[in-house]
Amino acid sequence: MKTNYKRTGLLFLLCILVLGGLTGCKPSKEKVLSSSYYKELKKEKQELEKENEKLKEEAETTKGLTADEQRAVDYLDRIARDRLVKLEVGYADNMENSEFVEDEAAFSLATAIARRADLTGKYSPDEIEKKYGPGYEYILYDEDNAVYEIKVYSGNYVVFTDLPDNVYYAYNASALGDAFLNYRDGYPNSNLLHRLADCSVITDQEGNYYEGDTAYTVANLINHMDKTKTSRDKAEEDWKENVKSKKKVEEGSYEPVSVVYTFYHHGNKMILTIYDKYYSIENMDGKKTWYKAEKDAVKELKKVFTEVQKVNQLEEETAGTTTETTAEEEQDMEYSHASEIQAESMMESEDE
Repeated sequence: MKTNYKRTGLLFLLCILVLGGLTGCKPSKEKVLSSSYYKELKKEKQELEKENEKLKEEAETTKGLTADEQRAVDYLDRIARDRLVKLEVGYADNMENSEFVEDEAAFSLATAIARRADLTGKYSPDEIEKKYGPGYEYILYDEDNAVYEIKVYSGNYVVFTDLPDNVYYAYNASALGDAFLNYRDGYPNSNLLHRLADCSVITDQEGNYYEGDTAYTVANLINHMDKTKTSRDKAEEDWKENVKSKKKVEEGSYEPVSVVYTFYHHGNKMILTIYDKYYSIENMDGKKTWYKAEKDAVKELKKVFTEVQKVNQLEEETAGTTTETTAEEEQDMEYSHASEIQAESMMESEDE
């Protein structure tokens, strides 16, 4: 860094000498300050100062860490920033029946879970195993053929196979297992909105992911929305009336732009498709139910997802920064919603 500053100083001196030689006299301070040479050197100096500050911050971050602790930090950072190409999810004691997931949104959530991992001294790996049993296992495959194995226990405690002596807390770590694995003993009957609210992962066509709190919010919003049950045929009639060009109707382009969200629930999936003032919900058996509501109400429904996208994007952009939230505080932030979703008489309970 000192070499860089010396270089900057020499360049600055050379600039003054060149100016003096060109004019035949000593350059004025005003001319020097307004010259392009000076401005370029000033810009380089500012960039070097920023780089120096960054190096200082990095040195402070790693200060006092043991070799093993630094290795763990580097390992988690590598997972969080890696590009995954495949994800395997299974019960840790029976990976023969695991599920392979090839969804970009699920990959993003897997790396987000790694970013959230906070070292905790509450349990040892052996104590976690005895207390909670085998739990889930996630195997992450990246584009360079690197493989990361993660065991996930109840309470969102995780152990990385390559860091066998450490236990971490990662908020919502169990989401992927809850989304893509069937319950071993089946799931109790419940209506559609309850199952939507209970989903741990939602994905969209753009590769974005949404977690359980979004599922609850959406289900609750739909539950309380002033809406009427309708059909696709009636929706199409309405759309055609609003299209002035008959040619567009004939070409079938009368249908408004839609957004599609897939809700994953213990090995099953449900699909929410949102249009202008219409939306449909496809149940696990493939049957769709159509609804009509006020445009503003449907906009609020869409807004839930767009707001979460912004938060997730910010989380990705600030990856690697530290917060003062402890693992225990994050665990207290987990939500409970079972009692808040009301059963709707129009929706029948579905079997698993």
